[in-house]
Amino acid sequence: MSERAVRVLAWLWPVLLTLLITAPLLAPGYVVGYDMVFVPDLTVRLDLFGVTTAMPRAVPSDVLVAVLDEVVGGQVLNKVVLVAIPLLSGLGMTALWRELRLGTALPGAAAVTLFVWNPFVAERLRLGAWALLLGYAALPWLVRSALRLRKGTGWPGFILASAGCALTASGGIVGLLVAGLILLWPGRRVVWPLGAAVLLNAPWLVAGLVHGGGATSDPASVTAFAARNEGYGGALPTLLTLGGVWNADVVPGNRGDLLPVIFAFIMLLVSVTGVVLWWRQDRIAGALAVAAGVALLVGMVGVVAPGGFAEVVANVPGAGLFRDGQRYLGPLVLLESIGFGVAVHALLQRVPLHRVVGVTAVLLPIAALPALAGGAGLKASHYPAEWARAQQALGGPFIPWPFESYRAPVWNDRRPVLDPMPRYFDQPAVVPDELIVSGHRLAGEDPRATAVATAVRTAMRTGTDPTPVLLQQGVGWLVYDRDAGGPPPRDSIPGLTEVYSAMTVSVYQLAGTPAPQHDPPWRTAVVLFAWVLAGATLAAALAGLATRRSMVWRSR
Repeated sequence: MSERAVRVLAWLWPVLLTLLITAPLLAPGYVVGYDMVFVPDLTVRLDLFGVTTAMPRAVPSDVLVAVLDEVVGGQVLNKVVLVAIPLLSGLGMTALWRELRLGTALPGAAAVTLFVWNPFVAERLRLGAWALLLGYAALPWLVRSALRLRKGTGWPGFILASAGCALTASGGIVGLLVAGLILLWPGRRVVWPLGAAVLLNAPWLVAGLVHGGGATSDPASVTAFAARNEGYGGALPTLLTLGGVWNADVVPGNRGDLLPVIFAFIMLLVSVTGVVLWWRQDRIAGALAVAAGVALLVGMVGVVAPGGFAEVVANVPGAGLFRDGQRYLGPLVLLESIGFGVAVHALLQRVPLHRVVGVTAVLLPIAALPALAGGAGLKASHYPAEWARAQQALGGPFIPWPFESYRAPVWNDRRPVLDPMPRYFDQPAVVPDELIVSGHRLAGEDPRATAVATAVRTAMRTGTDPTPVLLQQGVGWLVYDRDAGGPPPRDSIPGLTEVYSAMTVSVYQLAGTPAPQHDPPWRTAVVLFAWVLAGATLAAALAGLATRRSMVWRSR
């Protein structure tokens, strides 16, 4: 096979990996699970922009979904996101490998496989962290564009990659860390693009800074979200083999088995060797190594210093962002993937049957994690038809009932999912933000949700009418998810008027008039101004990219 054919296949390899992962998920229906919640039409509302008492956990990703599903519909957008995660990851690593010039196409394909097909991706995909994974997919593009910026070109690509990272707060932090280290690494330093990257993160950053409620977290969440040992000899080797998510239920079934353990440590040894070889060729490897080291430290802090870190998250606003440290592992995965490819390239220069050895290396990550094939246990489901009719009956701000964050509905084959009702229904909702982890209830961060949850639990325990508290918090309606179980709302809230009832859902109106809820105008103005800054930065990048392509076209 010619070298050109190998290079073409290298670009097709991410497409094949994407099909292996996502093909069963492209069946009709919505792929929802844990934090992955797509609905037919997420309404564009002010609260999605971060103008609310809730922490801006889905800023700016929810706004992006609300805008795009007006164009393609929620179900199609759901599929596009699922395909985009592995496809952009693989194509980005392929492009970065060519930019780095560290070897031929076959070892580059090995690097691509490890970056696309690893426990971090499998666990976070099962956990529904789609926006975080899109930011992860943007990392190789970000590194590539940052390297080009050090040579004086490529700023539009850097802005677009930074925007991909900034879909979540944690992804934005990772993007700023990686970009900052590369752009400021000794040699030619480039500073101004970092300012643009900060502006792209302004929506979630500003919304968090002006948050109307408490921005501290339950100290018990540190141990609840700490990295776990998956049978690899401790939390540290588990993280080094790119696993360690806090939720045992999303860990691939073969993690910890003998062969996967052996394969994982072989790949780790090969990756470390490759990183050393890369460092000897190009000192810029140190920038990514430092980023990976920081990611590893963040992943370990809840394990090695849970008490001290618990004090920090309980007293320092925003520190709770780092309690789930394993989600920051992206730079380590990127470093190990590049190192894996470099070491494979060096090996192929010294062994006979190098094509056979190369193909074996390409397939090794898949052999170590076959559970990722077919979508890591995700499946397509369908929302009950009654929900659409219930939405027409709903006439104002509401709370879901039961007032709990997660469901395991029959229509989703009892797979846990963040309650879809606040996104499915077009009226704003007070969203429960308490979490139950390993049987322990972790306190939420939204004062309105806390007030509602306290009133509801008190009503169930003592029979006290929670209606005055609900009305005070601006709630005039209640949507009962019958499939979620629990006592009917009429057992705890007197005076409810049933407006709509079906097998899976009922809509009730509370007796009384809900109090208007007004955020301070300055807060709304500041948050929206942050969105304007981010939008203007992104628009400038798109304009620059269009101008560049136009010039290239004219030169032809």
